This record gives sequence, structure tokens and C-alpha cells, in this order.
Amino acid sequence: MALNACAVTKYTALFTGAFKSRLVYRLSTITGIFSSGIFLFIQYSLWKTLISTGIRQDVSLKDMIAYIMITTAAGALSRGDIANQLGAAIRDGSVTGFLLQPMSFRLYQFSSMLGGNCYAFLTSALPVIIGGCVLIGVPAPPSIRHAVFSILITLTGVLIKFEIIYIFGLLAFWTQSTWFIDWYVDAAVSLFGGTLIPLWFYPEGLEKITRFLPFRYISFEGVNSYLGRISPDGMAQSLGMALGWWLVLYGAGKLLWFAARKKLTLNGG
Repeated sequence: MALNACAVTKYTALFTGAFKSRLVYRLSTITGIFSSGIFLFIQYSLWKTLISTGIRQDVSLKDMIAYIMITTAAGALSRGDIANQLGAAIRDGSVTGFLLQPMSFRLYQFSSMLGGNCYAFLTSALPVIIGGCVLIGVPAPPSIRHAVFSILITLTGVLIKFEIIYIFGLLAFWTQSTWFIDWYVDAAVSLFGGTLIPLWFYPEGLEKITRFLPFRYISFEGVNSYLGRISPDGMAQSLGMALGWWLVLYGAGKLLWFAARKKLTLNGG
């Protein structure tokens, strides 16, 4: 759907509003920085111990630090809670307001989510990432090309994560109860996306399964590109696969939103 200047202004206002709303919770920001720092320290200590055992000769501690930094950045930019928000709106009837708004429900959700996530990234994730780079050190990518592809794949991964959250969130129209949806999404991303444990450490069979799913493109392939673990042709292929998955999920979300609106209309919403 093409966006005119007026539409862009509306979505920019949503982004800005979501960003500014986080400014009110300064204590939460301080707590977020503190908890992110603790998480980085725990991850560093854990992987330092495991790598020192020689369990994998092809993975260094610096590789793991790069992995932690990139997955932290992608995670901060791709958080979302559409299912619970939409579930509450369905239960109290306010969901009908979404149908009357002169804007895309998908872009409304994306703008709001991205605004809050950018604030969280700048105030919680980025300071910890910079601190980790300075105090611990992160290996530089083999070339600028590797760095650029890493950024492009990771940003596409943020879009993929949103589409996954969006699709599962729309299931609230059928399930009503939504408390378990976010848990399933997080579990799937952690298991098949390698956001908790890198796919380098997975059994061969399970790692092969992840190649047929979109989750590994959220952040793991960005890590592979940054570290030069895939060839230039492989980086282009990974970016193409990530974009392909985004288009598939985008189309699935459009169809599901159409079905959800039809269901709401037929039920007298």
C-alpha cells in the first residue's frame, strides 16, 4: 500500500509518541540498563568458561561476544506484545475502533512498536553494547561488505520478527485468551532462531530444520555475515532468503487480517 505524505506524518507521529512515552519511565530505563549489563556479564562469564574447555575449536570468545552484541541489538529492536494488547481490545470491544481508523492496522502496530523499541535500544541496549565493545572487545568484520550485509540482514530480521508477532497476535481473534501466545513465539524464536544458544552448537539434524524456517534470519545470519562465516555469495543468498521470508510472512499477515476483519464483521463487531 502506497503511503502519501499525510499517512507518513501519522505513522511518524505514532512512532514519536511511543518513543516519548517511554521518557516518563526513567526508573524503568535505569533498571533496563542495569539488567542488560548483568545479562552481558553472565553471558560473557558463561561462554568464557565453555570456550575455555575447548568444546568447539572453531568458535572463539570474541565470536561469542559479537554474537551477544548483535542478538542483543536485534532483540531490543524487535520486541512486541501485539497478542495481549489485541486480546484485551477484543474482550472489551474497543477493537472495533481499529476498523474505523483511517490507517493501516499493521503500520499502526509497527510504528508504535518500533518507537518504543528504538527508545529501549538507545537507552538500554546501546550503552551496554558500547561498554562491552570497549571493555571486552569485539572482532572487526573481515570487510565493509560483511558489515553492510550484517546490518541489512539484521534489519530485515527485525521486520521478520514483527511479522511473526503480528501473525500470532491476530490469532487473538479466534483464541480470545492470549496469555500463552507470546510464550510460544519467544520459545520458537529462541529454539529455531539461535538467539539463546548459537546454531553452531546445535545437533546437525536440528540445525538443518532451522534452515527451512524464518527464525534464523532474525539475528543469527547477521552474526554469520559479520564474522565472515559465510562467503560473499552466501551473504547475498541469506539476505535474499530473509527478504523472501519477510514477503511470505507479510502476505500471510494480510490474509489473516482480512479473515479477522471478516470474522469480526460477521459477529456483529
